[in-house]
Amino acid sequence: MRVLSAVLAATTVLFFGLTYGPLMDQERYVASHWTGAAAAAIFGIPLILAAFAGQCTLRGLRVMHGAYAAIFAAVVLSWIPAFVNGPMPAEVAPWVVGMTALGTVPAAIAWRPAIAWGFLIGICLVIAPIRFIADGGADVSLALQFSFFTITICAVFTAVVAVALGAARDVDRATAAARTSTMRAAALTARAEEQANLDGLVHDHVIATIFAAAGAGRTDSEATRAHATHTISLLRELRDGGVGVPELLHPDYFVQGLATSILDMSDAVELTVTGERNSPIPSAVASALIESTVEALRNSVVHAAPDSAPVQRVVELWLTAEQVRISIADDGRGFDAESVPDSRLGIVVSILGRVNALAGGHASVWSERGVGTRVTVGWQQ
Repeated sequence: MRVLSAVLAATTVLFFGLTYGPLMDQERYVASHWTGAAAAAIFGIPLILAAFAGQCTLRGLRVMHGAYAAIFAAVVLSWIPAFVNGPMPAEVAPWVVGMTALGTVPAAIAWRPAIAWGFLIGICLVIAPIRFIADGGADVSLALQFSFFTITICAVFTAVVAVALGAARDVDRATAAARTSTMRAAALTARAEEQANLDGLVHDHVIATIFAAAGAGRTDSEATRAHATHTISLLRELRDGGVGVPELLHPDYFVQGLATSILDMSDAVELTVTGERNSPIPSAVASALIESTVEALRNSVVHAAPDSAPVQRVVELWLTAEQVRISIADDGRGFDAESVPDSRLGIVVSILGRVNALAGGHASVWSERGVGTRVTVGWQQ
């Protein structure tokens, strides 16, 4: 969609270069200032849209394309009351109807195919009376031919955009499926490694200590006691979560751990990862962010679904060189965030308290009844 926005902007510049001469020649046929306003709307908005396409969400991008399509249609229709000094020569068509594809392509990007095709047919049919009015009603057949020719040309561009967007959606779905499969495999691998480490600890230390103690009469008691002390120390670290947990965690393992924890909660949660990070993440930070995410999802599963109605849950992870941020959102029943009592440990302690206690940590909860809930947790390096 962002590529199509850039292509639309480039095409607009090309059209402006080709249309500038007729645009200035036809200025005497329309009301004062109409040409300048119409040209600014038709040729200026796509450039603004392309400039902000990189910062907009896809939803915002669709809204902007839809708004431009509606503005384009309004400009075309406004030509009729603005045409005050006619008629125009029969061989000359109003410049505004010669670039209808600039309006139908954004419609194909913004709206469902049925609506986009309906918009195309509607705006192309309007061209016939405009062409008829322009030459003073001299030739109805010429106006109809011009209209059907425009429909044909615009249909080609609309079909290309529809096919491109359809193919892109297929790629997105395949990529999401591949990512999920990779995360599942990574989670299984991580669990296998963890089990192998645990098995090694049991075999090399626990069982060895038991055998040494069983043969205490035939072995060095001091060595047995030292071995037992070391084993107890390892078990205590395991209980406290210290065995095998590095001080710094590679971002890939953090993503894998987050994905695994989400999948353990529900297979229906959508996880998206945006951005990249090369520097490691402190283990305490990674643990707090993952546990807070799990707690937010648990609250959503328990409280968000009104009368067991389906609820969409989305987890978004942003990675940059300076920060890590996670957003957990649902479209469930929502609640009044300001009225949450301090006794609600799930929110106050497990989410807000846990993350805000980190150096550089920040957490917030937004919710509105009937709209949904969004929990945001993050860490600034």
